[in-house]
Amino acid sequence: MAVADAMRRPGRLGLLALGIAVAAAATFGALTFQATIGRSLERSLLRLGADALVLPANVVANLTPAILTAEPSSATLPPETVARIAALPVVEKAASQRTLQLPDAGGHLPIDVVVFDVATDFTVLPWIVESLDRPMARGDVIVGGRRPERVGERISMQGVDLVVHARLGLPGAGPFERSMFVTGDTADRLADAGIVDAAGAALPRHANAKPSGVLVRLAVGRGPDDLRFALAKIPDIGVSTGNGSQIDVRQAVATLSQSTLALLALCLLAPAVLVGVAYTGMLAERRRELGLMLSIGLRRVDIVMVVAVEAGMAALAGSLVGIVLAAALLAAFVRTVGFFLARREIPFLAPNGLECLWFGLASLLVVTVAAVAAATVASAIAARREAWALIRGEGS
Repeated sequence: MAVADAMRRPGRLGLLALGIAVAAAATFGALTFQATIGRSLERSLLRLGADALVLPANVVANLTPAILTAEPSSATLPPETVARIAALPVVEKAASQRTLQLPDAGGHLPIDVVVFDVATDFTVLPWIVESLDRPMARGDVIVGGRRPERVGERISMQGVDLVVHARLGLPGAGPFERSMFVTGDTADRLADAGIVDAAGAALPRHANAKPSGVLVRLAVGRGPDDLRFALAKIPDIGVSTGNGSQIDVRQAVATLSQSTLALLALCLLAPAVLVGVAYTGMLAERRRELGLMLSIGLRRVDIVMVVAVEAGMAALAGSLVGIVLAAALLAAFVRTVGFFLARREIPFLAPNGLECLWFGLASLLVVTVAAVAAATVASAIAARREAWALIRGEGS
């Protein structure tokens, strides 16, 4: 009956589906826009580097625009000290790095090889501008932006073959731009092959267990002085902190980014309310039709079911059209504005195909549930009235 009623007046169903398409497109756009802005902003904030660098005592840090790597040194931090630093309440993130100096292919100038942990890193990976289309594996190396190697190229380090997995951008920090970066597994492979450093000493296994330094990201509301106070009880360490104003700006922008979730909730609520109000108003115009259904003996529950099924059909059709159109606009936006931002090396991280599919399903669910709920409530209220009152239009 619902299908027959919908086909009897396709114009009405089409207008309703058009309104729902707009609501679904707005919902899909809100989800994808929030995800894109949130990720891109997070990547930009991560590129600012660490807030502080904890080093062994008597090791002096280089002055660079951003704290991105630990200093090469024979002195290291014991694992117990690293664990105490990471457990401090003022520390939000802590990433250990072991910087080794290896001779180049000619055996002369030393190359900084930074051993880092992919799971905890927040200063190296955000600067990747080009990489292979696969996860980083054992035997892969990341090269700084000033190095001559290209992505996918095979290089040899004292007889050990490595693959250039990714290339970093240019942050303006010279040591970072000329360094190579490897994971602990790759460092162990070099150690097992008998690789020696620039001083002729063999590379240690599990190099990152005793790091050259610990990069620290401060918790929200905490500053460099809070970190120095907390580190005062840990012996044999020094700390180099970044610009205090930059730390404050990063924390403020991060908090502002999180507040966009409230705006997202409002953006999701608005289309749902729009669909509900539109369907409630349309049912008010159909009160005579509902009265005739009651007068011919149709049960009130059946009337509610007919209206709900019709609303579901319109919502599904309209939502699919709206989501497809919104996805097409998103693709055009990525190929134009996104390409422009990428050319300027400004982070722009749009959702991938699978994530867009989930956003589309979420939009479809939100709008359909809103339409069916509004139709069910409005039809249930109307069905409780007498048939003659609905036909005559009294009380409307």
